[in-house]
Amino acid sequence: MKQAEMVQPGKIVVSEVARPSAGPGQVLVKVSMSGVCGSDVHAYLGEHPFISCPVVPGHEFSGTITEVGEGVTDWEMGQKVTMEPSLVCGTCYNCRRGRYNICMNLRVVGCQAPGSMAEYLSIPVDKVIPLPDEMSFEAGALVEPAAVAVHLVRRGGPVGGKKVVVMGAGTIGLMVMQVARAHGAAEIMQTDVVPQRLELAADLGADHLANVADRKLEEYILDAYGADGADIIYECVGIESTIASAIEVARKGSVIVVGGVFGKKTLVDMALVQDHELELIGTLMYTRDDFTEAVRLIAAGRILTAPLVSHRYPLEQAAAAFETARKGGADVMKVLVQVSKT
Repeated sequence: MKQAEMVQPGKIVVSEVARPSAGPGQVLVKVSMSGVCGSDVHAYLGEHPFISCPVVPGHEFSGTITEVGEGVTDWEMGQKVTMEPSLVCGTCYNCRRGRYNICMNLRVVGCQAPGSMAEYLSIPVDKVIPLPDEMSFEAGALVEPAAVAVHLVRRGGPVGGKKVVVMGAGTIGLMVMQVARAHGAAEIMQTDVVPQRLELAADLGADHLANVADRKLEEYILDAYGADGADIIYECVGIESTIASAIEVARKGSVIVVGGVFGKKTLVDMALVQDHELELIGTLMYTRDDFTEAVRLIAAGRILTAPLVSHRYPLEQAAAAFETARKGGADVMKVLVQVSKT
């Protein structure tokens, strides 16, 4: 089979390797579509603190089951699926309490284990997520980032009736906005510095748009929400200036959920966090419940995925896909790699 491997930062090589098989308690999935995630780009740049080369990248994908291993009874050949890509120990403090997304021994497919930019991938049966037959493979590949968004919104507490700010109009930020809308947020402000992304945010349901390259965020918040400000701020960018801005503009006693992946250490004003009694909440990945909700929201049309896909490449051009994602730009959103035709 063909696979794309990140042999070193900045270098992707496509080669022929032996096809895996489904071991006991596993299924073999023929991968159709695989997305390039922000964390993949950090690894490609050599900036991800927890991913080392060489590695076969890819942890957001869709495909069909082509083989079931010994002891597998609940899954069938040809079934359309995706995967919860967290590989956990099941025995550490957090795993024992159901918070396995922050397992003390966490490994992630495509990060610390071979990923989905290969034509076939064998995965543990307890990590398989069923997809509706009518869901496209492209939409199925975006279930994983949608689960990130669901978990992120849930970490901030009930959003119903709240006024919120979503910082960043990339794929995750736009999904967070849609999840917050689906979960009953009263008003949503989306921020970015790219007008085209803000236009897309408006099309997808944002109530207020804040181009923070033109005006200060606090001015936008004052205009839209008045002196009471926002109840919850979701940081979906992952750079020092955005988390610093979130802390500066947060109303006293409000919540900031940090979802951006930070490639570098940052300096923030912890005096404001303390004095304003802010709740600064980190968020990592998801649990199975978040995946189930993500599938439900996409299937119901509450999360629209098609407008988020900007580029598609065949597996043979995986290097070009990563370069496109690395360079970014106004027209770059979710980059997908078609691993195989199913």
